[in-house]
Parts: sequence; structure tokens; C-alpha cells
Amino acid sequence: MPFLPVVLLVAWQAVSRSASFALGWATALYFGQVPGRQGRILAVVSLLALAWLVVLIGFGVPWVGGALLEATGVIRDSFDVRPIHYAGLVAALLLTPPAVAASVVYGGFHEDRDVGTWLRLVPVSYPATFMLGLAVAEMVLFTPVLLFQRWRQKRKLVQVPLIMRPETDDDDLLELVRTALGSLGVHDVRVEEATGPKSWPMRTVAFASSHLLGAAVRGDPIRVVVGDLEVLAYATNVAVHGPKERAYQVRAAVEREAAFCDAYLTWNEDAQRLEDELVAVAGEANGDLDGLRRRLDRVQARIDRASLNSEEWNVLYRLRLQVEQRAEERHAAG
Repeated sequence: MPFLPVVLLVAWQAVSRSASFALGWATALYFGQVPGRQGRILAVVSLLALAWLVVLIGFGVPWVGGALLEATGVIRDSFDVRPIHYAGLVAALLLTPPAVAASVVYGGFHEDRDVGTWLRLVPVSYPATFMLGLAVAEMVLFTPVLLFQRWRQKRKLVQVPLIMRPETDDDDLLELVRTALGSLGVHDVRVEEATGPKSWPMRTVAFASSHLLGAAVRGDPIRVVVGDLEVLAYATNVAVHGPKERAYQVRAAVEREAAFCDAYLTWNEDAQRLEDELVAVAGEANGDLDGLRRRLDRVQARIDRASLNSEEWNVLYRLRLQVEQRAEERHAAG
């Protein structure tokens, strides 16, 4: 099998060279900058899917095609492979998708982290890993073009990583974007279907999103246009693309409003429960500022004791301050 070393070399190059680029710029562009452990797991899963796709196409397809040609007598003895190499490649092709499924279950992309959940994902992990790998390959191809376009047009891309709450849908995600823009006095927006090459990876990854990655990555891309500003809401993030100052302004508005619009700004389950508590305190204040502050202090004490990274702690502390500030503003207004 003379092409086998070349296939393995290509697979290794795909892994080593795309790891920092595709899983930095590219996956962040489409998935958003997923924080914490789930972000690291998503990067590893995407990397595995891309490497598996290279091995599948570089080894599996030629092997099947060559076997057919040998069977018909067109070629002879072109697929001499040592048994250990053959076993290793077959094992990689067979075991990588279940490993990907195990990673997303362990990483908390599904509510139940058990063997049963993993076993249910194993059959669909093969087409899902293929589509995820293909999406990452598309990201690698398109990201340099998008970066060059942004540089030429002097535009900025900023993002807000988030997870929509359970039982929400794309309409709730769109409402979040509208609410954030409305807080800036922007109400005349145009909602369009995301089209063109930059939307292809999003559509390619849709199968993996719905069947493998669970609630963390889902849905179809939503494109909201406001003049020269574009908001692309999809998967784990809201991406804002436009002139620098306006892009940062809209990002700030999204971060302010997200927690009050059926979205989580944290990824850890414990942190999300604390987010729920803070939002519940906001809804039950009933004008009693002293009571609200006492409840917030109790929640804050649990936040301070929780096993959170600094980013999650900062998000929760900011949300606590927002809840208190909004209650004070309502009290002052009347």
C-alpha cells in the first residue's frame, strides 16, 4: 500500500498545523469562544473529527476503491499492508467517533453523564463526527478570507459566548438580540437568512450540533442587520461584526441583557444554578431593597465558596451588581 505513509503524513500535518489555527481563529469564529472545560473539550473534539475525516478519506476511500479494482483485475498487489498497521488504522476509524461521543458526554454537553447516554450516541457519532470534521475543514478554508475582508473593510468581530436556557428556541435567541439592540435605542432591524460561504460551516455542523453536541451547540444561524452592523447569532455565541466602536457597544448590550433573556453566560452547571438564583432574586424583589440585598449577599456567599474559575466568578458578580442596580432604578422610578 504505497500511499499509506503519505496518508499518515497528511493526517499528522492536518492535526499539528490546524490545531492552533482552525481551533483558535476558525472554531472561535463559528462556535464562539467557549469558556472553561467545555471550550477545551470542544476544541479537542473538533480536532479529532478533522483528523478522523482526513484518515477516512485518505485511507478508507482509497482502500475500498483499490479493493474493488483488485477484485475486477484492473490492478494487482497494490494494497500490501502490515497487519499491525491495518489493525491500527481500522481501530482509529472505528473507535474515534465513540471517543468523540464519550468526550461530549463527559464534558457536560448533555444533561445525563452516564454510560447509557454514551451508548445512545455511539451509532450517530459516525455521521456526526464526519459532519463536524467537514465543518472544521470548511472553517480552515474560509477563515483566512473572512479575516482579510475584515482587515480590508476596517471592521471588527466581537463575540459573546452563551447558552440558551432549556425549552428555548431560535425565536428566544432572536428576542435576545432585539432586546440588546433596543436597549441602545435601535429598533429598526432587518432579519435575514445567513447565506454565502461563511454560513456553510454553520449548516454543515448542524447535524453534529443537534445529534452529538446537545443543547450547547444548536440551531440555525440568525442574521440581524442594522445599517453597516451585522449580528450573527448561532450555536454558543452572538457574533457582532461591524465598525469597531459600534461592535463593542452592541457586545456590551448583549452581555448586559443575556441573563435576563433566557440565556446563560456561564457554562458550569453549578454556575448556571447560581445564575438562576440571581435572576430569581431579581424577579421576587417586590420593591424591598433591603430584603433583596440580604438575599443577594447570601447568594454571593455561595458564589464565593463555589468551585468556579475567575471568568465565571466575574460573570456572576457582575450579574449580582446588575440585579441590585436594576432594583434600585425601579425603586427610584416609582
